Amino acid sequence: MSWHAHFLFYVETSQMTKVCYCADDFSMSPEISSAILDLIEKHRLHATSCMTQSHLWKSDAQRLMKFSEHIECGLHLNFTHFFDVDTPSFSLPKLMFLAWSKQLDAAAIRQNIETQWNHFIEATGKTPDFVDGHQHVHQFPVIRDVLVEFLNQQRFDGWVRNLDHPLSVSPYRLKTFMLRHLGAAQLNRSCQTHHIQQNRYFAGIYDFKFSNYAALNQQWLRKAQDGLLVMCHPSLLHSNIQDPIHSARVAEYQYLQSNQFEQDCHKFNIQRSKIGAILCN
Repeated sequence: MSWHAHFLFYVETSQMTKVCYCADDFSMSPEISSAILDLIEKHRLHATSCMTQSHLWKSDAQRLMKFSEHIECGLHLNFTHFFDVDTPSFSLPKLMFLAWSKQLDAAAIRQNIETQWNHFIEATGKTPDFVDGHQHVHQFPVIRDVLVEFLNQQRFDGWVRNLDHPLSVSPYRLKTFMLRHLGAAQLNRSCQTHHIQQNRYFAGIYDFKFSNYAALNQQWLRKAQDGLLVMCHPSLLHSNIQDPIHSARVAEYQYLQSNQFEQDCHKFNIQRSKIGAILCN
């Protein structure tokens, strides 16, 4: 490529809005992991957050690490999804009650975080590039304080998912408002105080019943700014899976692997990238 072509490429990409698509729930099921790996291979995703308590995790991690140079691999902290009897878990309402009433055992929370963290390192040979939470539990009271303290002790140099600046689109403004006010501002301030990086903006919130995921995604892209993290939950089809949002997962996968998704990114001048790379610029 000539210097002139390099210059034109630099000018073009520097004017694009840099966005990261992150798939949650890697290793929750074979169908979810396979969908995420397929989208990574097609360069549709640049991050995925991993559930290290899953019995699939070790084998899935080996497949994931083949793409480690092209994506960010994060720890998807889990306190609510039941994998087996050896996995401590709460129902979401119970966890929320215990968190807001300050009845959670901080020592037990720390041990759980450390166990999931160590599972990640054992399978990948490295620390997570970022940390978030299944059902956004990482921003709950007690959990967020323990998490930030733990990350400081680990000298963590990655980033933490931030929901404090979400893109609010109709008809999900209320849900977006509620999720933001479940501790996002407090976690944001704590991360800033301890010099932990975060994504600048957040999208991906809806009720998983929206029939036109493409149209919803277009609303997010229309409002996108540099440093936007778009959460997604893709999966391949599985008729026997016990998952209340399985249909939405399949719809997301179908859109994200489609030509329509590429066309939408081009239409809204979007460059997909890692959050870490965006924050460095």
